[in-house]
Amino acid sequence: MRSTLLSALFATSLVWADEGEIASYKVQIDAPSEIESLLERYLDLYRWRDEKKTTPDSLQLLVDRTPQEAAALLNTQGYFSSKITARLEHEDGHYRAVLKVDSGPLTRVDKVDFQLTGPITEDDAFYQRALGRLESGWALAEGDVFTQSAWSETKQRVLNRILARRYLTARIAKSEVKVDPASNTAAVTLLVDSGPAYSYGPVTIKGLQRYPERIVKNRIDLQEGGEYRRKDLADLQTDLQAMPQFGAAVVEADPSPTPPYIAPVVINLQEVPLNKLALSLGYSTNTGPRTEAQYYYNNLLDRGWVAGVRAKLDGDEQEGELSIDFPQFRSGYSHRAYVNYTSSTVEGLDTQTYKGGVFRSRKEDLIERVLGIEYLSERRVNADNNIERPQALVAYYKWIRRDLDNRRDPKNGNILQLEGAGAVQGLATDESFVQLYAQGVQYWKIGTADVAFIRLELGQNFTNDPSKVPTDYLFRAGGANSVRGYDYQSLGIISGDTTGPGRVLGTATAEYQHVVYKDWRAAVFVDYGDAADTWDSFEGQTGVGAGARWVSPVGVLGADLAYGLDAEQWRFYFSLGLTF
Repeated sequence: MRSTLLSALFATSLVWADEGEIASYKVQIDAPSEIESLLERYLDLYRWRDEKKTTPDSLQLLVDRTPQEAAALLNTQGYFSSKITARLEHEDGHYRAVLKVDSGPLTRVDKVDFQLTGPITEDDAFYQRALGRLESGWALAEGDVFTQSAWSETKQRVLNRILARRYLTARIAKSEVKVDPASNTAAVTLLVDSGPAYSYGPVTIKGLQRYPERIVKNRIDLQEGGEYRRKDLADLQTDLQAMPQFGAAVVEADPSPTPPYIAPVVINLQEVPLNKLALSLGYSTNTGPRTEAQYYYNNLLDRGWVAGVRAKLDGDEQEGELSIDFPQFRSGYSHRAYVNYTSSTVEGLDTQTYKGGVFRSRKEDLIERVLGIEYLSERRVNADNNIERPQALVAYYKWIRRDLDNRRDPKNGNILQLEGAGAVQGLATDESFVQLYAQGVQYWKIGTADVAFIRLELGQNFTNDPSKVPTDYLFRAGGANSVRGYDYQSLGIISGDTTGPGRVLGTATAEYQHVVYKDWRAAVFVDYGDAADTWDSFEGQTGVGAGARWVSPVGVLGADLAYGLDAEQWRFYFSLGLTF
């Protein structure tokens, strides 16, 4: 059913300007609502209506060509039999453009002719697999409404799938659409020429002056003579861009047009200065105002080692750290050594911790692994002035799987994190323990832009005497990113005015985010959890609330107002930071 919609009147009435110019004009359109929206967005008639130098003659010319322009727009949406009229009305110095649109029926695809030719046909097994992948990704099938966007998407998707492996010079040899207005059907033809199959040639590195070449070569896993894969180059480029020594990296293949068909790889790098200083200011309702300074030297001993010095001061915690990050080896592993001092006072518990360690990590597609050993010596004082001095030499392992559609603003996918740690009494350790920890997050996209997610967190330390275990390997809960509606780390073993860490942890979150305007969302949530000495003494606390989310260039930032049902208290959570 068609609906006739009149465009809104503008604030200024249509009048003559000083030199025969029109100050503004109205546009009236009679068209289905979805078509009216399309025309309002793209027609020159709408874009020029507030142009101050429009004359009656130029406006008439604009109106005269509007039917042709509108018909071209409707063609992109599958309307090839439209009938459009436009006229210009003038009364008492006021102008109005009147547009009437009969879109006609939609055009549907009745024939698809796709052919893949070239050297790819010489490897029948690969050719058949390629055809299967291409047909599964075809976005414009018989019976579908023909639109220009779907046709463009189909062509690009088909070509990209051929370009992704071996055939990096593939091209569209023929692209044709035949529309029959009488039957409202379209026949589409696509012919793709694969071009020759390519293998990797030698790798050339350009742009190095300050840093040793080996830190780049150790990142390269391209075998000369190996099969070309576009993903290899994209992964290498991403890897190089993440290195602290480089501000930008471009990795490109330079295919030879003649046999033998090899593709030399060229790496162009933009180096950053040897020294980097970063200062940041921030505020969090968890820990109060924050000041942090970081200094890095990116080429220690001319080996590409990154030496770092970091100092942080906030309302509840002070921290200092020295570290060395070593470049990735050919095995794909990176290494880090550090020493750290942290002093904090949270919920009546005062801790001073000295620690140092060495960690080995590797990232592969969705998986990140970290293996390390660290020594901790802690002085722990509660509100009753009871002093504990635990120490431990801890072996540690962490495994993370991130499968997200967008890491900055995830809407679909999940994260799974598993950790294990242990120490043996007598090996620079006061009490043996094994700690296990797991956290999972699942995201769902709801409708066109809303997001829902759940988060589950479980942990337990298996030890006989937790008073001899460092706080880092025990658990407390509460606050932002935990159980909202309760103070930061206020859920644990309560003794007088002190909340101490426990051996078990369990928290859960369910949150729904609804888009209210562009990158702004409203959120509602419920949190549940506790930290305790044993599961028998575990008493889950519940918090509910609402908040706002902003999808910033660096990630999703938010503010929350939460009510702790068990504590019968309101808490506000907010975090903001500035780096310069």
